[in-house]
Amino acid sequence: MAMAGPRDRAETGRRAELLAARSLTQAGWTILRRNVRYGRLEVDLLAREPSGQLVAVEVRRRASLGAASPFDLLGRRKLHVLRRQRAVLPEGSRIDLLLVVGEEGRERLRLVRGIA
Repeated sequence: MAMAGPRDRAETGRRAELLAARSLTQAGWTILRRNVRYGRLEVDLLAREPSGQLVAVEVRRRASLGAASPFDLLGRRKLHVLRRQRAVLPEGSRIDLLLVVGEEGRERLRLVRGIA
């Protein structure tokens, strides 16, 4: 089995972000921007939930979750980066993780609120 190259992974990531944005929009969220940069930090989706709260959404795609927790999927390094992002976001905002799980065309989405 061949390893996915950087271009394949980038395209898979873009498709996952598009699916996440569509799903959030259908749930009443407003997508403000995609791939927002704050210096060297990047937010996959910057959105406003129906209550009006500003949310930075980290999107992760996985074939399956297995026994891994959302924190395991992110890893310590990425959690540290997300916490740094949290510091540059406006007060009162939060960071959520949106997991896109399953094979393409049969994905399930799981939103984990307040990951950082």
